[in-house]
Amino acid sequence: MKTKKVVLTATYIFLLFFFLWHVLLKPLIDEFIPLGGPISADVAKRIVSPDRTKTALLIRRNAFDLNFAVKIKKGLFTKTLHWTRDFIPDRTADWNEQIIWSDDSDFIIMTVDDVRNNNEKYMWAYSFSNGKEYYDKDIIMNILSSRSKKSKIGEQ
Repeated sequence: MKTKKVVLTATYIFLLFFFLWHVLLKPLIDEFIPLGGPISADVAKRIVSPDRTKTALLIRRNAFDLNFAVKIKKGLFTKTLHWTRDFIPDRTADWNEQIIWSDDSDFIIMTVDDVRNNNEKYMWAYSFSNGKEYYDKDIIMNILSSRSKKSKIGEQ
């Protein structure tokens, strides 16, 4: 009977720590505590929308892989819109990551140069009016040229 109590108590303690780590501590560490060393996350770009209602954050996260995230801050709330695919990390490379607002603040566009793949551009866009994501480079370039007076990614 004592052994059963010990096993149940150990199981409950394990589940409690597992819950606390995954639900409370890990998100806190990932989002709010800047990590140095082999894992790091920093704000690479921060741009306010032309209508001044939202702020776009481009986050660079270096770990075993390199990822970029686009987060939108509106008032007190922050929402992650997109995480890129994994890139092979190279801390010495210039990834030339950019976020660009359309002039009407409806679209946010992200570009990243894949330095390990002949600087091929990784492109992503999001429309706030219809909540749709775009990955096709031609469509994104058309969106940018039709919604913006000045193109920052057309220059290569």
